[in-house]
Amino acid sequence: MGVSLNQIPRAQKRDIAKKIKENLGTRAANGPAEPALDIYISECTDVADALDAHVTGNVLAHAERAARLAQLEAADDEVDTWYRHIELYIGVESRRRVSANALAAAAVYAAAFPDGLAHVDDPIADENRVCREALLVLRAPEHAATLAAIELPPTWLGRWEAAINKSDALLAEVEKARTEKRVHVDAGRDAETEWVELMVRLRRYVASRAKRSDAARIQDGKKLLAPLLDAMAKLRAESAARATRKGNGKLETPVAGDATGG
Repeated sequence: MGVSLNQIPRAQKRDIAKKIKENLGTRAANGPAEPALDIYISECTDVADALDAHVTGNVLAHAERAARLAQLEAADDEVDTWYRHIELYIGVESRRRVSANALAAAAVYAAAFPDGLAHVDDPIADENRVCREALLVLRAPEHAATLAAIELPPTWLGRWEAAINKSDALLAEVEKARTEKRVHVDAGRDAETEWVELMVRLRRYVASRAKRSDAARIQDGKKLLAPLLDAMAKLRAESAARATRKGNGKLETPVAGDATGG
């Protein structure tokens, strides 16, 4: 079954490069000197370091984003809660049957919440923008007397604003983490391309070191490349197993005549 070096996961590519580097280093230490082969030690080091940086960076960026998303969910809930509290409070006051402040409260409600709670489930950035606009209305000097008359707790506006600020800050951090993850993904792809190219060159060189009749040299080459060769063998075995299962599944599917007895 045909398999490709590209099918090996990024983290495994890193580990293979590290192990081959160790094998090459051991061979170089024991001699004899072979400059054309020994140069691959530094190349394996470089590509392993590059892959490691982006594997680790991607994992950390993903973990950071997940943590920020959880915090953002809590912050958005806080924004929603104060949105509902304040909208409901002013709405109730505007619907009172006997109140000198009902008409004024209705005017404030219409200005601050023209769509009621319609935006409570909007995307966070959109909802926060609507909430900030409502806050500006509620803090306008012309509405101060009405809010005082209906005894809307002044601290509610401050707590709503604090919740919006926290939500916006966390949203920015989530976007930053998403960008960092994307950077690591893209850079990691470049490192993987370098790894594939390096492995192809190294296999060709190792193969060129031994004549077909030189069994010892051939075996030495296989030992040097064992981490890569083992990974490829595993891929081929898995591919063959999938093909076998797929073939068996087709054989076990009854034809129309068998199923109906016709």
